[in-house]
Amino acid sequence: MRSTTKKRSPLSASNAKRLEELCVWITENFDQTLGWTQLTNKSGFSKEQLVELFQLYKQVTPMAFIRHVRQQHKNNLTINLQPDLFEKIKN
Repeated sequence: MRSTTKKRSPLSASNAKRLEELCVWITENFDQTLGWTQLTNKSGFSKEQLVELFQLYKQVTPMAFIRHVRQQHKNNLTINLQPDLFEKIKN
């Protein structure tokens, strides 16, 4: 007899919410070690599910998203430091 088990679609409000919560967590913890173990433990998704969901919702891989967040933080720090440097030079 053939199994009629339906594969759950990755496009769901529940998955989108869980992925967004994971992205917020990544943004808050970008300076920690963030690998597959941390991502799967935090999200409850498998590595394969994470790759699929990030591609669907963010159009990048999970690791590319982490690199982007870290680069963005680095760029913001550089921008935020500039006025302080000029203020110190003027004084």
